[in-house]
Amino acid sequence: MNDKNRLTWVNNNFISKEFYAPFIIEKDIDYYEDLSQKLKSFYDRAAEVGADEESLGIIDKYRKKILEALRSYYRADIAKSNTIILNLIKKIGDDRLAVTTLNDSLAFPGAHDQELQFFRCRTGNPSNAYAAKDMVHLPKSLRAKSGNYRFSIPGNPSLYLANSSYGCWIETGFPAEIDFNVSPVLLDGSQKIFNLAVSISQFFYLNELESSRVRTWLKLMMLNIATSYRIKECGRTFKSEYIISQAVMMACKKLGYDGVAYFSKRVTNEVFAQCAINLALFVNYKKEYSDLVRHMKVDDAFNFSVYKNLNASATHTIYSLRSVNNGLVTNIGSFDRQYAYRETVFLKFDQFLFESWRKKTNGKSKDQISWGVPGTENN
Repeated sequence: MNDKNRLTWVNNNFISKEFYAPFIIEKDIDYYEDLSQKLKSFYDRAAEVGADEESLGIIDKYRKKILEALRSYYRADIAKSNTIILNLIKKIGDDRLAVTTLNDSLAFPGAHDQELQFFRCRTGNPSNAYAAKDMVHLPKSLRAKSGNYRFSIPGNPSLYLANSSYGCWIETGFPAEIDFNVSPVLLDGSQKIFNLAVSISQFFYLNELESSRVRTWLKLMMLNIATSYRIKECGRTFKSEYIISQAVMMACKKLGYDGVAYFSKRVTNEVFAQCAINLALFVNYKKEYSDLVRHMKVDDAFNFSVYKNLNASATHTIYSLRSVNNGLVTNIGSFDRQYAYRETVFLKFDQFLFESWRKKTNGKSKDQISWGVPGTENN
């Protein structure tokens, strides 16, 4: 039996709202049991729609190993927990759906020869006047300030970018306009990226049901489910929902990858995440900064409130953005209230940031400056 006949179960019948991330629960203590049930439901759903034995075997193995990694961590056997996840990622291999250079990554829709724009924000009064060098990762001298995040651990920060200013806004907790400062960012595209921006509905990436692509997708989906929780409980210093994602980060670093792409967990539903795709780039310090800064172009930050107070003639710009220049639905919001991203001020702000950067003079234009962030020459 050929691949196509064996894999016809991977179709729209497999879609279930139960597997649309993020998965929101109230208490940290409930994470393990909820995830265990979610992964079992994924297996049961695949079996219900007629999945072949090899596919069911993959789902079952990844389910058991992910849960074993969690139990190991809870027993303080962190080395074993990390090794389990490392081995799972090794088994995924180098299918283009999972690992490729940034410019070719399937995490970011659009023509791969088109400029791929990113955004970086900092919160604070515009009087801070954040320069480009202030918008990169923490320098080594300040690594003590690095915190516990989804794809970084204290002492080992990551540089978090989003493919829209809206993505930055929701990731920083919906700050007031006066405190929202954003820089446009370009990368040279050489970074090797692990793709966790996968969804239950992404059958258009499965290459006409080619078996190797489907197997890769299933493995990524299992890891994606485990890393797509948002827990409401406040005042925690420990976050169970970060255990697997941080193990993924450490595994990817060992394998020589440069970052992880993933859908924002701040959206109401991943259906509305095409304009909220995040990129966590790993920081490997070389002197004061990571070598990463040599592969970036970053402009000074601009304040959102200041932008909104400019005259219409100053804010009217047109700039081709890959975040919306693709065939996917790029709505934001919720199923009750959803809006096309093209109809938001955020998109106009995105265009303004890149177009005003392009128009800069005195060698400060994005097309004039060389790769490397000004002010980090001591790297």
